[in-house]
Amino acid sequence: MPEGFVPAEEDRRKGMFPVWTIFVLILCVAVWGFGFRIYREQEQSYAAYQSESRAAFDAQNVYLNGITVDGIHLGGMTREAASALFTDRQMEQSDAFSLIIQSGERKWRITSQEVPLVFDAETVLDSAFVPGHYGTLEERLSDIEKASSGQFTYETSYEYDRSKLSELVDIIGESLDTAPGNATLDAFNMETQTFSFKEGTSGVRADREQLARDILSALDAGRTDQVISVKTEMIEPELHARDLEGHFGLVSTFTTETTRDRDRNKNIEISAGTLNGQVVQPGATLSFNGCTGKRTEEKGYREAHAIVGGVLVDDTGGGVCQTSSTLFNAVVRADVEIVKRYAHSWPSIYVPRGEDATVNWPNRDFVFKNSSNYPIFLRAWYDNYHVTVEVYGLIPQEFARIDLESETIQTIKPSNDVLYTLDESLPLGTRQSGHSKRTGYVVDTYKVYYDVDGNILKREKLWRTNYPATQQEILYH
Repeated sequence: MPEGFVPAEEDRRKGMFPVWTIFVLILCVAVWGFGFRIYREQEQSYAAYQSESRAAFDAQNVYLNGITVDGIHLGGMTREAASALFTDRQMEQSDAFSLIIQSGERKWRITSQEVPLVFDAETVLDSAFVPGHYGTLEERLSDIEKASSGQFTYETSYEYDRSKLSELVDIIGESLDTAPGNATLDAFNMETQTFSFKEGTSGVRADREQLARDILSALDAGRTDQVISVKTEMIEPELHARDLEGHFGLVSTFTTETTRDRDRNKNIEISAGTLNGQVVQPGATLSFNGCTGKRTEEKGYREAHAIVGGVLVDDTGGGVCQTSSTLFNAVVRADVEIVKRYAHSWPSIYVPRGEDATVNWPNRDFVFKNSSNYPIFLRAWYDNYHVTVEVYGLIPQEFARIDLESETIQTIKPSNDVLYTLDESLPLGTRQSGHSKRTGYVVDTYKVYYDVDGNILKREKLWRTNYPATQQEILYH
């Protein structure tokens, strides 16, 4: 370019930066700034991600922060530590569990020793440990967020052995229960022939169902040291004294006529006196020989005719068989159980065939048993050539009276030949009568039950009696 030349204005503009470059520079700066911002945001997100990942990793062996069980925060606690903590709490709860059962002055304490408590704490702690430990990382991170906002709360509970509780209720109930006592026969006045009665007593029964409900209610509510009163009810007896009055009295009586033998009648009078006033309790037996004992002169018994070994001889106490036979006829009409009864060698004159009961000390006895539920009382006496036995007790309702019927089903004729029997106990050259010639009989005896109108209700065979026939006997030596 020549010296001193001045370029034109247009040429000067061409020597400068174009205008559009400014816009490019501005755009570059903006893009760079936007990119830097995105980078920083991503860097911050990654840092947060790393932090959360680290938190999720750190929570693998402990409870998440914010998780509570029974209001206790378990965050950062290991599963083992939580188990130990709740084991101690369960022991405290078990030790604190105590109920008092009371009835009057009697008390029973029910503790966890009698009714073991079963806690579900381990199951609940397992459930509380699940959040943050299973699933994808995103799911775990979600659990961490929920835990921090208090969305994971748990409650434990306990159960008790209901069968043990039922057993305890039964034990308490049985210790309180008292059975009612029915009115009973108190005494019998032999002089007035009247009965007196002892009033029945009420019983008590514990309301087991209500007691069980009250205990369960207290347990379910978690109440301890509560006193529970046992509700009871009175149980009336089935029989009162008024129910027994009019149902006791004379059940049966029997009288036989004696001979005019004064010694024999004295023996009958003494033996009847041993029966008078006798009381036979339910299930007990009475022995005729047991009442009289051995008939001896010291007791006032005299020698009189008696059948010994099929021979009529004089014997101390002779004639008491009439008393035993009268007793038999009285008690059999009272529907008692006959335990032992023996017949004479031949029929007696004071009772029909088959209706006698002989005795001989100590081998043969007459015994009967009181099979009823109440005592029976005997009155017996001799008077004016008669001996009487009365039986008092519960008057039967099934029948009005009992009588005996005897039927001779066979008559046995004795041999007409005379039987000679050697008896070395006799003096030499002696002869005396032995068995007399007697006809034998086979007799069936029946108990006949009648109603109040005299109609036969039933007829049952009592026994068969054999009276053997005997031929004339001569004893010699």
